[in-house]
Amino acid sequence: MSSIKTNIPALIAQNALRRASLDMDKSMERLSSGKRINAGSDDPAGLSMTARIKSGALTERQAASNANNVIAMLQGYSEVGRVIVNVLREMKVLAHRASNQIFDVKQRFEMDNQFNVFGKAWFGMAANASWNSGVTRMNTFTNSFVTRLGGGSDNSITMTFKNWNPADSTANQNVTGATAAVTDDANLSTARGWSFARTLNNIDTPARGNSRSLSHIQSQTAASNAFTKLEQTIAGAVAEIAQYEAYIKRLEHASNNASEVAVEKEKGYSRIEDTNYAYETTKLTRAQIISQAATAMLAQANQSQQMFLELLR
Repeated sequence: MSSIKTNIPALIAQNALRRASLDMDKSMERLSSGKRINAGSDDPAGLSMTARIKSGALTERQAASNANNVIAMLQGYSEVGRVIVNVLREMKVLAHRASNQIFDVKQRFEMDNQFNVFGKAWFGMAANASWNSGVTRMNTFTNSFVTRLGGGSDNSITMTFKNWNPADSTANQNVTGATAAVTDDANLSTARGWSFARTLNNIDTPARGNSRSLSHIQSQTAASNAFTKLEQTIAGAVAEIAQYEAYIKRLEHASNNASEVAVEKEKGYSRIEDTNYAYETTKLTRAQIISQAATAMLAQANQSQQMFLELLR
């Protein structure tokens, strides 16, 4: 029907132009943001799913970071422990030498001086080795150091760190294996701790002042006993270092697993959330072509009304 009151072709062209404009706006929004879902109306279910997936991926990334932080701490403690073991071996050599009958008391005093310096070095290294301003320390027993390794209450590791303080004598809490406080027993009991504070007189007669510790090698007997006692101490120290290494292996596996799980979750997040540029650029090109065609048709529809003027002349 020929009509000039209602330009039907123009209305159709306008509607096509409006739809094409909306499609172009949506495609340009997705292409500029890199996200397929920019509002809840784009994909309500997908928006909810991506929120959970992203949260899970972030949790796994943090789990890997947690594990790596504790690995760094344990590697530091393990290295200090190895240095202490080397010191203990030097002390063991001195004790073995001093237990030989060919040396006199004065010569043992010289060896005891060196023995005492090594003992204080052991004490100092254990006292000064800490992590994150003393959150954990090598000279403190820690029975339940917990590291979270992912989501869920059961996804964690609990570690026990023994005390490296030579004087500690609490049973099952120290690397020396001591269960009783140190005393002046010439190192006879392997169940007693160590003390290198020089508070006792030398064993020579007359004594030359206060320069002997409870853990000394000034006598052949004390040196021989110290040798045996150091064997137990070294064994305990090496066992603790081995425990650190076992924890490190466990944490390395946890870190690797958390990183891999995070990658898989991020891949799933990307498939749902991210813009498919090949698809969206195709849609944008299509919308642009339709928009141009609709604009041309709108102009043609408006122009077509002009022919009715010719009939009215």
